[in-house]
Amino acid sequence: MTVPRPVVVTGGTSGIGLAVARRLVAGGRPVVLVGRDLRRADEARAQLVGSGADAATIAVVAGDTTDPDVLARAVAVCAERWGPVAGLVTAAGRLARGSVTDLAVDELRAALETNVVGTWLAVRAVLPTMVEQQHGRIVTIGSVLGSVGAAERAAYAATKGGVAAMTRSIALEVAADGVTVNCVAPGPVRTPMNADQHGTAADQAAEAAFTAAIPTGRWGAPDDVAHAVAELLASEAGWTTGPTVTVDGGYTAR
Repeated sequence: MTVPRPVVVTGGTSGIGLAVARRLVAGGRPVVLVGRDLRRADEARAQLVGSGADAATIAVVAGDTTDPDVLARAVAVCAERWGPVAGLVTAAGRLARGSVTDLAVDELRAALETNVVGTWLAVRAVLPTMVEQQHGRIVTIGSVLGSVGAAERAAYAATKGGVAAMTRSIALEVAADGVTVNCVAPGPVRTPMNADQHGTAADQAAEAAFTAAIPTGRWGAPDDVAHAVAELLASEAGWTTGPTVTVDGGYTAR
């Protein structure tokens, strides 16, 4: 009997990360959800179980996803329960919004720490095991703003451009070790991270502009992204490595 290969999902307690976890456990793959807050992590686990997932396929690790000790613990929990980590999704993210002259530099640094440094540390935590096993699937979560411009999104775009560039280089580094590394870049997606970004008239105007630029006529949902991530985590996806895969309703096709 083949044992499903386990996956660590950072930022797995909400938004895209939780949608990815839901899809994985529905297919029988064990997951370790890594989130900053224990209460939210437990709630995410309960939500997955409530939707029909087997509780035995879900573990939670609470802590800052930029802390190497937290990431090492996630890898250890995975190994203790199900065996060597075989997949990683780096869905933990932080939004930074504001003009170059108005955004506090600390906001830029915080976004870089979560989006870039956190991704780097998560990949570094799982790679030794994956290289030893000669098998691994890593999917980073970028953004279409890593390749196209948007006013008042320079800081966030810089972090996501960094994620895509990092992904390409790491993919080359481990291509001969049975490890694939890909980036999924969502377009505008409704998640808790941006749920409070629509209050002012300026926010509403920006949202309308984004919506008008999406050929499908709607913002995405986390599940729209999760299916693409799950495909890249499959064992069969062994000859796809390095690219940024956009899931954006046609946003960048223009």
